[in-house]
Parts: sequence; C-alpha cells; structure tokens
Amino acid sequence: MSKILIVANVLNVFLLLVLIASVAGFISFGNVYGLFLAAVTAAIAWGVYKHQRWGYFAAAAWALACYQLSKQGYEFQAIKRQVMILGFSLIPVALFLHETLGKAASKSAQNNGKNNDINRKMPD
Repeated sequence: MSKILIVANVLNVFLLLVLIASVAGFISFGNVYGLFLAAVTAAIAWGVYKHQRWGYFAAAAWALACYQLSKQGYEFQAIKRQVMILGFSLIPVALFLHETLGKAASKSAQNNGKNNDINRKMPD
C-alpha cells in the first residue's frame, strides 16, 4: 500500500470519527433542529464510509457550514474556537479524500465507455 493511501485511510477514519461525534452532539440539542442536523450528518458519514465522492464533497461543504455558523455566532457558542479550527482544517482533508479515495463515476451508458469517432457532432 502506498504512503498516500495509508495517509488517506488514516484521514478517512479521523473524518468518520468527527462526523459520528457530531451526530451525537447534534442529537444532544434535544429538538427537531438538532435531529435534522444529525440526520444530514449521518447521511454524509454514510457516504464517507462507503467512499462515495459526493460524501467527501458534502463533508467539505458541511465543515464549511459549521465554520461559518460558528464564526457568525449562530451555533456552537460554548465551543466556538474548536469548531472553527476543526471546520477549517476538515475542508482540505475532505477534498483530498474526495480525490484519492472517492469512487469515480461509472462510464455513461450511452457510449458504453467506447471512444468512437462515428457520432461526433463537430466536423474536423
């Protein structure tokens, strides 16, 4: 296993732990808003666990949203500094994992992955 994959797998476990801890934290809000945030975070964690590209991209967007909510003072008042630091650091981690571990989309069913010149739209 290459060094990049080892680092990526360690970062993936770290990202999953942060997401799972966040689900527990959002559930502790004890209201519908917290349950909604927990459900969204759990869906993102599932995508990260399955190595889906959308999961990693959503994790980066989620980290940016947590950073902004904390920065503007809407959420996370008691742990504002920690959320801002963690959110700011998870954005590049999630994007790195998006590029290294994320599964690429399958080929289009229309051309079956073949590159033939018969159906080109533009002339030479």
